[in-house]
Amino acid sequence: MKMTVIEIIIYRVIKAIFDVLALVPPKTGEKIALFISKIWFVVDKRHRKVAIDNISHAFGDQMTVSEINRIARKTFFYATNMIFETPRMYALKPKDVTKHYTAYGLQHLRAAHNKGKGVLMFSGHLGNWEISVQLNNIARLQVSGIYRKLDFAPAERYFHEKRESTGSRLYPLKGAVHAILRELGQGNCMALLIDQNAKRHQSVFINFFGRTASANMGPAYLALMTGVPVIMYFFVRENGKYRCEFLPELPVINTGDVEKDLLVNTQIFNNALEGVIRRYPDQWFWLHNRWKTQPLVAS
Repeated sequence: MKMTVIEIIIYRVIKAIFDVLALVPPKTGEKIALFISKIWFVVDKRHRKVAIDNISHAFGDQMTVSEINRIARKTFFYATNMIFETPRMYALKPKDVTKHYTAYGLQHLRAAHNKGKGVLMFSGHLGNWEISVQLNNIARLQVSGIYRKLDFAPAERYFHEKRESTGSRLYPLKGAVHAILRELGQGNCMALLIDQNAKRHQSVFINFFGRTASANMGPAYLALMTGVPVIMYFFVRENGKYRCEFLPELPVINTGDVEKDLLVNTQIFNNALEGVIRRYPDQWFWLHNRWKTQPLVAS
């Protein structure tokens, strides 16, 4: 990546800042993050409303107003604390991974991988998704991923380097299909986040938390096209460590009716993700306007 002299200087400043943040003890980082998140929650009316509306729609019949507000505040806190968590995990040495991560369900991932076709691994913006760069060291398998490229070159260089520093290979979302097929063809694992609102031309409409949501049909298309096993995984904070869990292989329905199969499988994948979010409702990124795109209403 070619950068100007100014961009190189900015890159070095960003790197220095995150190197310092990596040294902040967890408890200290949490106290600072809590203070910042309380201010953020008060002043950012737009995102506060999005979070509270989303949680209310998902759990309004099960939670009180105060419980909904508590989860919204937690969302702001966890998002802020990622500033400290992420550089700390980037700096983690492979031999120290087990001190910070507890893995569950690895047998599901390995059983899928043993089929020799590669594995599609789906997750969402749950817990701290950035620290999934340690998947290589947790699973002892080659895991690669897709990411949305940053427009600001110094930040793009920093995060791309750090994300790949643990052995993962990261590919920009634009034009990623060839890279995905190559990795799967080599029997490797490919991780994708599937929980964001999708543009209409890329999506099918599914039920997500009882509401119509626009979901990217790309993951289902890849599963159908390649025939590789599909595994849901996630990272959440638990008892001062990170819980990394791999769920049993998901079914992929292939009837030959492509349009129907894309819809059915996208729903299956999102059902699995919704089930995980329901287990850890305070650790999903409720700040995202997940239900923004809706079906067109016939005039």
